[in-house]
Amino acid sequence: MNRVRNHVSETAFDFDSHAFLAFMLMAGPVAWLLSLFLKFILASKACLRPSDFTSGISQQSLFIIIDIVAIAVICIAAWFAYREAHDTAAHSLEKFHHVTHVGEAREHFLALWTLLISALFILAMIFGLVADVAVSPCAL
Repeated sequence: MNRVRNHVSETAFDFDSHAFLAFMLMAGPVAWLLSLFLKFILASKACLRPSDFTSGISQQSLFIIIDIVAIAVICIAAWFAYREAHDTAAHSLEKFHHVTHVGEAREHFLALWTLLISALFILAMIFGLVADVAVSPCAL
């Protein structure tokens, strides 16, 4: 009984891990939203008043850079979620065969959702990147 009680106290609820996973869960939607927001601002300035847009880089290149940065941020979130999902998977919990910590299952569930949402937003950003490469922003 004492061994079980010590194990539970060693694996107490880690708020930092849950908060970090929740932040990673929102990384995909926030990166996508910020990229859209930045591209809308740049497109409105460059397409409505081209004389005001005096950047050393083309607008299409700027859109591609924004997309690549957003994809990188989402990939980093997916990588951390993958690591957390792998660390909290059932096969890695064999050492806790007497007691399974409730927080471990919660972290695993949150990590899997972060992986799913990150994959969805990576796919959305890749489609946006293809559109930015294929079509000039002011062509429409």
